[in-house]
Amino acid sequence: MIRLLIFASVVLLIIISVFLLKKSSVFLPLMHNEDLDENKQFLQQFGVFYLILAAIGILVGIVNWTFFSLFYIFGLLAISAVFSVMFARKIL
Repeated sequence: MIRLLIFASVVLLIIISVFLLKKSSVFLPLMHNEDLDENKQFLQQFGVFYLILAAIGILVGIVNWTFFSLFYIFGLLAISAVFSVMFARKIL
């Protein structure tokens, strides 16, 4: 069951990272009128983070060790929380 959750999260991470890397123009109007390059860099940075997490998730899903699986899910939740808080700060 954990393995299925990891592979589902990998698919979602890849989709999210593609949107952050390729379709950043969708998110830019939501952010305040700060430096446009800074906002693009912010979105690209987290797009790369999510892509790296997806690659790690594939490895963790293949190995299927419980400790690494739970540690991966914890790390994924932590990075997602950091992104959410930082993105919310840029929106408000």
